[in-house]
Amino acid sequence: MNRYRKGANFERKVKKLFEEKGFTVVRSAGSHSKADLLIKELSLSVQCKALKSFSGYRLMEESDALIVKANYKRPLIVLPLEKFLEVVRNGG
Repeated sequence: MNRYRKGANFERKVKKLFEEKGFTVVRSAGSHSKADLLIKELSLSVQCKALKSFSGYRLMEESDALIVKANYKRPLIVLPLEKFLEVVRNGG
């Protein structure tokens, strides 16, 4: 599967997961904008990346979330999509 198709399929899958939880999602097909998805109710722009590997999985083995920070960059939080949806819909 080529890289574009793999990414587009992943974007559609993420979009569907949000929609199943009642969110309104707009997808920017072809990534002609800064974000792949916009979750309207959360005013959240989302980049979707389907990577061959990501070492964050190893780093968060027994945790619900991972917070990372590179030098001179703002901290980021990484958590499973299902956990994120649980947090935003149920408050935790």
